[in-house]
Amino acid sequence: MDEGRERYLRAKVKQELRRRYRAVRNALPRERRLARSAAMSSELAKLPEVQSAKRIASFVAFRKEVIPPTEAWLADDRRIALPRVDLDAQEIVFHDFDGTGLSRGAFGIYEPSLEAPRVPREEIDLVVVPCLAVDPRGQRVGYGKGFYDRVLPTLPNAFRVAIAFDFQLVAEVPNVEFDVPVHAIVTDERVLRVDSAS
Repeated sequence: MDEGRERYLRAKVKQELRRRYRAVRNALPRERRLARSAAMSSELAKLPEVQSAKRIASFVAFRKEVIPPTEAWLADDRRIALPRVDLDAQEIVFHDFDGTGLSRGAFGIYEPSLEAPRVPREEIDLVVVPCLAVDPRGQRVGYGKGFYDRVLPTLPNAFRVAIAFDFQLVAEVPNVEFDVPVHAIVTDERVLRVDSAS
């Protein structure tokens, strides 16, 4: 099979995984989403990289995503950065978050304001990454825009953690050369470390 055809087939499979796991996730009742998110947060807290992180890049849950423990981290006086999508540059920019000042931005996702201080990328030592599906190799299916695959290589000191509901863990995600794996996967039932992530 030629390279172009293989790339096309991988993209089609990712598109189908995206459709399927969005539908499964969206069918999760609110109380189960909250309970599973709390269980994921308990698992996440076990990671030494989370315990020692001085600057955590988190995200605001969108629609029915798993909910990261951003509020708990703020209550524990952790320094938090949240992403804002710069549509002109087609990139994620991280801004300091103190628990206030969010508004709907690109794609309807809550983001920090432009006035919030930008966080230098080298300051981030843990980044929490959303996904629709993820495999044990750390390869993930996002929303198809590639924002995280572009920003992750620019965070030189960041330990990368994908968080998900356990049903979003799949046997294998078809990946291409520009996909960036995470170092660990945390679900509401387990923590998986990825040996091959660089």
